Amino acid sequence: MKKNKLTILAAITVLGLTVFSGCGAGAGDPGEPPAEVVNGGSIDTEDINPEDADKENKSVQAGGNDGMDVTEGADAYESEILTNAISVRVGRDGTEEWNVDMYHNDAALTMLDYLSDSAMLFPTYTYDEDGGFVAQSVRGNYTRDDEQTITDVKTGELYLFGGGQLRFYFKDIEGANITATPIGYYTDVEGLAEAVQEAYTSNLDDTWGVEVYFWITKTLG
Repeated sequence: MKKNKLTILAAITVLGLTVFSGCGAGAGDPGEPPAEVVNGGSIDTEDINPEDADKENKSVQAGGNDGMDVTEGADAYESEILTNAISVRVGRDGTEEWNVDMYHNDAALTMLDYLSDSAMLFPTYTYDEDGGFVAQSVRGNYTRDDEQTITDVKTGELYLFGGGQLRFYFKDIEGANITATPIGYYTDVEGLAEAVQEAYTSNLDDTWGVEVYFWITKTLG
């Protein structure tokens, strides 16, 4: 009996190490992105769930945007649209690269500062079929100065909401009436909705509760 207990304990330990090393990523797989990419900031986020991250966002935003110069490096960008700022693969096993243009605003620039020019696995924990979006709460000092009210949302658009929730819309939603900061948009949306839905379906038994995985690479020079 004692031997069986030790075997079970060892198995649990191995599983725990797998979770924190990038969801069992194989050789050459960069695994999960750093905590500061998914959750923002430089604090220990291992035990923070999405709801806690959302509450922290509200607290940060209520206190202003101190501690981070979100416009640092902004002079390097020459237009209001950052062309092909990032490339994205949809799904854990996705191979097609989708280009995303981003807006030249402080929230988008802050987000770019967190990204890397190496492919990073980005998990989304909310898949809303009716709302037509996938979402993840991200932590960080994001300004809301560029927030807008959007009546109709188009396929491929990305928005950052006041609670720190980043949404990617994979459907046209008429009468959405959202209030959020535009972050960017996919330059080609043909087949995009199908790719997201397929990635969701293939990920239904995900051990860590991730709805859809995305591979994100910063391509802006």
